[in-house]
Amino acid sequence: MANTVYKKLKKIRELKGLTREYVSAELGMSSSGYSKIERGEVDINLSKLEKIAAVLGVSLEYIFRFNIDNILNM
Repeated sequence: MANTVYKKLKKIRELKGLTREYVSAELGMSSSGYSKIERGEVDINLSKLEKIAAVLGVSLEYIFRFNIDNILNM
């Protein structure tokens, strides 16, 4: 599985037990709009990524260092 930022956001959200609807509401956007971010269908800038990280309760560094493959191989 590719370790793209988009896939990391989805996996972190799921591990934190947050719904897509919750995250999108906190960001002031539609659920479908946020879903497109998690699927990598839209590019996001650093500012938006910082906002998403804050909603997820993690740092940007955590997102960049997060390794999905390590989670899946546990």
